[in-house]
Amino acid sequence: MPAAEFLIGHMSRTLYDPIEPRRLASLDPKLRSRVNGEIYRFASEANRARFERDPMRWCGLVRDPVTGAVFVPGRLLSRELDYADGPYFFTCDSTRLEFSRNPERFAIHRDY
Repeated sequence: MPAAEFLIGHMSRTLYDPIEPRRLASLDPKLRSRVNGEIYRFASEANRARFERDPMRWCGLVRDPVTGAVFVPGRLLSRELDYADGPYFFTCDSTRLEFSRNPERFAIHRDY
């Protein structure tokens, strides 16, 4: 996937609530969640809670923090690991293992 397409997808995640895409998300830090280090914003606490119960359903494209590969997490293909700022999904077991050995090297830290 070209970087421009990924950026457009990312920008839409930061502006619109992924649960209710017709609603603008809040900039309130209490109304955000992270997946693979990326910030998702929400219009309401109820939407944030719904997202956090099943982030794979709502997050769309993510980037494997080890390889940089862009993919859509799926229950059969993605490998999940909970880290300090939320879940991380991986394209395979080997990248999940690599991340778990040195998470600070691969974790994405953004605060916008």
